[in-house]
Amino acid sequence: MKLLPVALAVFHRFTGSNLEVWTQRRTDDGIYHGLLEFPGGKIEQGETPVAAAVREVHEEVGIVVDPSQGRLFGLYPNELPGRVILLNVFLFLDQPSLQGRGEWLPIEATLLSAPYRGKIPAPNHLIIDDLFRALYS
Repeated sequence: MKLLPVALAVFHRFTGSNLEVWTQRRTDDGIYHGLLEFPGGKIEQGETPVAAAVREVHEEVGIVVDPSQGRLFGLYPNELPGRVILLNVFLFLDQPSLQGRGEWLPIEATLLSAPYRGKIPAPNHLIIDDLFRALYS
């Protein structure tokens, strides 16, 4: 089975006592077409995971973020037919340049990511729920 390392950038902010995460709609023809997703992609040979996350944000969103602001949140394996995608998840705080470029999803304590079932890729539910629990525990 092939292992594919991927880096994701999860932008988050607090509005009052609520958590919000930033997403963008996938436009490629892959399995996540049309879903709301975190920016990210394959880690290139010789590239650090955080550098890959920053590069992908620039390529997909068109903004520049400082890699020193990214914090590794965790590694999440995503098993697909014939391969395992290892998601290296980096947290970034809200960036003013995200304004108008995507969608902020509010995460409520009682529902967590459940309202977004079918609207975000399945692995992102675990990431969002873990993030909420880590920030509010």
